[in-house]
Amino acid sequence: MDDHLKSFQNINQSVERLLKNKHHSSEIKQSAISLKKSVEPCFEELRQSAAKLQILLKVSFDDLDHAEDVWYSKLKIAGVATDQIWEQLEQLRKQHCGIRIVGSQCKREAIKRVQASWKKILERLETKWFVSKEGQPQKIIDKEHKNNFIKEIRTLVASQFQELIKIIKKTLQIIYQKLTSLHLDYILQYVILFDKRSRAEASNKINFMLNEIEANFRSLILNLPCKSRSLLEFDNPFKYALNYLIDPNYNDINLRQFCRFKKEIYAKIIEVINTVIDDRINLATESIGEVILFYTDFLERQDRYRQETRQQRAAEKAWIDQQRQQLEQLCRSLEVIIATGISEATGISEATGISEQDARTTVW
Repeated sequence: MDDHLKSFQNINQSVERLLKNKHHSSEIKQSAISLKKSVEPCFEELRQSAAKLQILLKVSFDDLDHAEDVWYSKLKIAGVATDQIWEQLEQLRKQHCGIRIVGSQCKREAIKRVQASWKKILERLETKWFVSKEGQPQKIIDKEHKNNFIKEIRTLVASQFQELIKIIKKTLQIIYQKLTSLHLDYILQYVILFDKRSRAEASNKINFMLNEIEANFRSLILNLPCKSRSLLEFDNPFKYALNYLIDPNYNDINLRQFCRFKKEIYAKIIEVINTVIDDRINLATESIGEVILFYTDFLERQDRYRQETRQQRAAEKAWIDQQRQQLEQLCRSLEVIIATGISEATGISEATGISEQDARTTVW
């Protein structure tokens, strides 16, 4: 591009000398003026191309800055002590499966507690409403008794739903404490050793993971799959069993219906607790797995960087510096073209205007 600029400048200077020479004919001067006019858009095209190249070169400089940032990050990663990483990695690998064992134990305990709570209530209701004084099964036939039963069981179901929520939250807290004891956030002290691009990407990913863990273990309905949301979000999970039991289409409520209600309640307890806790256990194991992958990749990088020789590192740095010099030299050339293009184009317009008038006067 510099050669093109010099060629156009030579043409421009040659034309100016010709126009100042009184010994040349008006015809050749008119041709020279036309030539200068045709060269003018060439200067503008060069200037615009140079301006576009300047914009494109910003990306090249960014890539080169990134390469240099990576070069320095390799030195930092290679120099980090690995004892703590290996200890953390060993603990995480054990708990990757261990957290599922904890989850299974917590599920069994939660189901046992909720079912025991329900059992007391259901046995009392059965004795009160469906067993006669003689110990024989009986129905609820009277409208007033039926209304009283419905009122009582609605209250108890609502109360037991809250008890279920409380037990699940306590269970999740146990699992969450186990998970936080693994200190997944320790990973961030190694992320800061990365180059800027990798550091930003890894930090965003890890912080999102940590926030997701905290949010899901502190709330029963936040970010849950559709199945879990339908179980706990708006509807009492025992609603359908209750609606069947107190269906207004039935004239009475008998022991058989009540036994079916009990069976559905126990099944729903298992479904709700398993679904909610399995959601969190899956999230926990996925998060632990992500951290394990990070540490494994970090150690592999470190081992590779430590095997690099001083000569190799020096050669890489020299290459980066050389490319930067080339880009800076190119930038300076582009700046000259832009500045020269503007001044030359202006000079052409002014000189052409005067000379053209002189040429026309001479011709006429």
